[in-house]
Amino acid sequence: MSETYFVTFTIGKTGDPSERYQEMLAAVRRLTSDLWWTESNHFLLFQCDHPIDEAAAQIAAVLDLDADLALLSRADAAEARAIGAIEDPLLFEIMPYVQRYQG
Repeated sequence: MSETYFVTFTIGKTGDPSERYQEMLAAVRRLTSDLWWTESNHFLLFQCDHPIDEAAAQIAAVLDLDADLALLSRADAAEARAIGAIEDPLLFEIMPYVQRYQG
C-alpha cells in the first residue's frame, strides 16, 4: 500500500555536500514512482510503497550521519524517524512520536 511521506533535511559541510544532496534526491527518486514534489530545496513530498523504516534506511545510506540530518514523516499519521545528526531535543517535545532511526 502506498504511503505519503515528507522528508526535510540538512546536508552538513563535510566532504562533498553537493554530491550528498544529489544522492538524497536520487534515493527518494528510487523510493517513489512518479508522485513526488520537489519544488522546495530541502523538503520533498512523495508517495512510496516501502514501510517507514525501509525508507529511512535508504535515506540514511546516502547521508553522512555525523554531519547531515533528516526528518522522515508520514504525511497522514503520527509516525516519523529522526535520521543522523539531530541534536536539539525540542524536535522530540514538539513531535513526541518521532523515533530515532537506529539503522
